[in-house]
Amino acid sequence: MDHPENGVSYERRLLIGLPLLLAGSSLSSARLQANSFSELTRTCNSLAAELLEKKALTPDEYLSRLAGLGAGLDSGDVPLGKLGRFSDFEPPIELGPIHRELPIAIIQWRFAPGTILPPHNHTPAHVLSLCIEGECRVRHFDAIGAPPLDSRETFRIRETENRVLRAGRSTSLTPERDNIHTFEAGPEGALGFDINTFLPGEGDWSMLDLDDQPLKGYERVFEARWIGKPV
Repeated sequence: MDHPENGVSYERRLLIGLPLLLAGSSLSSARLQANSFSELTRTCNSLAAELLEKKALTPDEYLSRLAGLGAGLDSGDVPLGKLGRFSDFEPPIELGPIHRELPIAIIQWRFAPGTILPPHNHTPAHVLSLCIEGECRVRHFDAIGAPPLDSRETFRIRETENRVLRAGRSTSLTPERDNIHTFEAGPEGALGFDINTFLPGEGDWSMLDLDDQPLKGYERVFEARWIGKPV
């Protein structure tokens, strides 16, 4: 999801809360224990090379390693970026870059208590979303035969994940799975960031209007439609 605010074009969201997988990686376990933000960014760049240049990792292995880095991060070492208000959502949402060294861009987010970031897709990128303070509920979806983004036709999406993020916990998405997500902040709000790994190719994003009730309860299938970018 590309936002031109604060002079940086970036794409938002998602993460994975899986155990750290080390098999098959040329990086040692010691290098994957990031306690500082600077160590996290250095290791992110090395892992991105493993993924994109050497083809030594699958997307899910890559995101699992990022999740392990985030779980051990000292939240007090994370810089507070120069955040700007995103659209006119109430309660407010603030976003801003805190690291950019392509293909990595880390975008910090701050959600006021009770705020909702509506459902939206991401392309083309792998995204890990990490909470560092407070808590927020994150839901992910897969589209089922979605029309082009400029269409306003109704289509169906299937909920694939619904979890609460607290400090050190994360979720993730790729272009192939869980690519739509939405956030709802808890009563104390939430602070965190997305690690965006940009992929080759062109893409666009849109928010969605999502029905409150599923068509199929067990399968968690909902009707939705693209509504474009917020003003």
